[in-house]
Order: sequence, then structure tokens, then C-alpha cells
Amino acid sequence: MTLCSKCGKDVKKMHNCQHTNENDYCVECYTELHYYLTEQVVID
Repeated sequence: MTLCSKCGKDVKKMHNCQHTNENDYCVECYTELHYYLTEQVVID
């Protein structure tokens, strides 16, 4: 298993992209990040 770069949880499935600076995020943190990014686009 791998540790999430954001919350530190030990999980099997990880995600990364340019928004995480190629760091591995767990599903919850990754979803939260992308929700925040899409909400910022709508607000701006």
C-alpha cells in the first residue's frame, strides 16, 4: 500500500495528475481537490 501525500492515509488505490504536482493522492483527497478546482472555475 501507499501513503497519500496529502492526508497520509495508507491506501491501495492512488491518483495523481498535474494538479497534485504528480504526488499520489488517495481517492478522497483527489476528489476533494478536483471538486475545489471546478467550484473555483464556476465562482470566478
